[in-house]
Amino acid sequence: MPVAVVMPVLNEEQHLEEAVRAVLEQRYPGPVRVALALGPSTDGTDEVARRLADADSRVLLVANPSGRTPRR
Repeated sequence: MPVAVVMPVLNEEQHLEEAVRAVLEQRYPGPVRVALALGPSTDGTDEVARRLADADSRVLLVANPSGRTPRR
């Protein structure tokens, strides 16, 4: 069964690569994808995300221009 992990991200330049790699390196018998919902970051988050997506087709970039996430 495929799994998709959605990560809303905002100003996560320092931690984004480690977080994405931690998901992609999990042992899971099916396909895994990571969707990064990119908020309006003011650091290098978008560049890190773009580099990750270019290097691994399992990483998908989605714009989240408002930066909002659902409330619990």
